[in-house]
Amino acid sequence: MNKSLPLFLLFSVILIEGYVVLSTELLAIRQTIPFVGSGTDTLSIIIAAVLMPLAVGYHVGGQFTPGFQSGQYHSIRQKLLENLSIAQIFLLFGLSYYFLNMFFSTLLQNSIGNRFLLTSLYSGLFIVTPVYLLGQTIPLVSNYFSKERLAEVTGKMLFISTLGSFLGAVFTSVVLMSIIGVHYTAVLSIAALSALITLLSRDRRSQVALRSWGLAAFALLINSGWVMSGFHIVENNQYNTVVAFETQDARYLMLNGNSSSMLGHNGERHKYIEFMEKIAVAPVLDANPPKNILVIGSGGFTFGHLDHNNSYDFVDIDGSLKDIAETYILKEKLAPNKHFHPVPARAYLSQNKTKYDVIILDAYLGGISIPEHLVTREFFQQVKDALNDRGVAVANFIANPSFDDPFSRRIDSTWRAVFPFSSRHVIDDRYDLWVDGENNLVNAIYIYKKRDSENDKGIYTDNKNTLFLDKSKSVLISKP
Repeated sequence: MNKSLPLFLLFSVILIEGYVVLSTELLAIRQTIPFVGSGTDTLSIIIAAVLMPLAVGYHVGGQFTPGFQSGQYHSIRQKLLENLSIAQIFLLFGLSYYFLNMFFSTLLQNSIGNRFLLTSLYSGLFIVTPVYLLGQTIPLVSNYFSKERLAEVTGKMLFISTLGSFLGAVFTSVVLMSIIGVHYTAVLSIAALSALITLLSRDRRSQVALRSWGLAAFALLINSGWVMSGFHIVENNQYNTVVAFETQDARYLMLNGNSSSMLGHNGERHKYIEFMEKIAVAPVLDANPPKNILVIGSGGFTFGHLDHNNSYDFVDIDGSLKDIAETYILKEKLAPNKHFHPVPARAYLSQNKTKYDVIILDAYLGGISIPEHLVTREFFQQVKDALNDRGVAVANFIANPSFDDPFSRRIDSTWRAVFPFSSRHVIDDRYDLWVDGENNLVNAIYIYKKRDSENDKGIYTDNKNTLFLDKSKSVLISKP
């Protein structure tokens, strides 16, 4: 091994590089959700923007040869420092919410709204280059090891790098994002590069090392709670960027850029919430015994806010929402008849044995933020299985009123495949029969009541018409 760098330092460099690459991938996926939404489509673009440059970086790094460039000798150490310094600058802009908001807002203002294009532009500008440069680290560092034990050394390097990737995947998402938030987690990744640069510098107070710590300090400032408060961000964990603010008339909660809840100073809520309460809860406000009501997608806990009789179970994967709602929206603790379960919806339905009289589905923020696992036939069947006999299921989908887009048509078909004979109501009667366009979105409420006669799907034909048997046997008197 080249004795100019100690063994511990070399493996530390490899470990930190592996951590930074994986944490960058996770942070990029998480940070872009408020702007391009979530889903396997955008996720695959970001993953590709990490894996391919990483592979190319491995190849290019292995071909580097120390020598004179532009009249100056370029060593392996200098190449590593140069790569890390450039990567740090790219990640400072690519992982900081302040710059991301500016970047995506500028594109949207210039009519660039395709989410695939937005994700590709982001990945190409901010992710590809730093990952490519970081990918050169392992082959460059390998030059410091003896070639006589190549297989053993290669195995150790891959082990340490994979260990760093493991820490980047698990520690970043499970621990850091949930404890210190996404924005400070991004700062740590940027600071990790400063630590790498310092370790590799001959002089710990060299210009390149001090400059890297200056960038880390700037990252800390631009991602600080003080700056985030300017965006009204009150929480940024692995699930949501939560915005809460108050106007003269109401208090609002936004999750990942989508309006989630509203509570007016006179008790007003979003119209679709008031409608769902009117049809599903108002008739049983004084039920004895109380009804069991399940709400999937808790938001600001405004559904059933004034109902102190029936028993409510709120389910949402983000455990921070209860405290946020109590602090910024409700301005009071949840009533004793309200219970919060911070678990994934499908896991809750799989493990819970309670049967419900009413199930409300309000986990669909619309547009780009539709959870893929909560729109399947299998999920809807789980919901149906959790209903009591004669139970009611009500869902709010952000969809096209005239079925002018594939999602609106297929969610309707999927819902009715499990919940036949459902009613569909568009809030504010915005059916817009004479308006064309996929971007015309409304709150479409699906209403289902469980019954025993769901297999009766017969139709009337000229050959077989049983109307005389099916119609009401009572004589109705029309009033003038």
